[in-house]
Amino acid sequence: MTITQHQQLEIHNLITLRKKAPAAEFNSHAERLMEYITAQGAKKTGGGISATYAVEGNMLDMELYIPIDKEIPSTAEFMYKPKLYLTNCIKATYKGNPQLLESTLHKMNEYIAENNLTPISAGFVVTVNEITDPKDLELFEVDVYISISPNIM
Repeated sequence: MTITQHQQLEIHNLITLRKKAPAAEFNSHAERLMEYITAQGAKKTGGGISATYAVEGNMLDMELYIPIDKEIPSTAEFMYKPKLYLTNCIKATYKGNPQLLESTLHKMNEYIAENNLTPISAGFVVTVNEITDPKDLELFEVDVYISISPNIM
């Protein structure tokens, strides 16, 4: 795995859902988000994105982002965002079984510590290659972005 610096992430037209819930419930929340997109006549235009802000036991504070082809109305639960933009990021690409993604996140945290960097965002996991068939787990691919403070103290 290679970690590169000075990367940016820019994606337009997203519908998001941020929830504090048990990890096991996030698939059903993602399904409801997709149902809302379809009901609004919009189409998904890319892989999903997730950012985990906190973990307490089996509870996650997580935001799911889905890029879509047009602006749709926000609700009390789903928020339309015209742009997601992260700059000055470190980036790593992970390919393989999704259950082993956590090792990439640990390596990124080690890299941050070893290089005395200051993260200023959660890790944003951007799906590059989604899988639908469990036999294709090794084809799963994501890019992980973490914004780093440009300040030197």
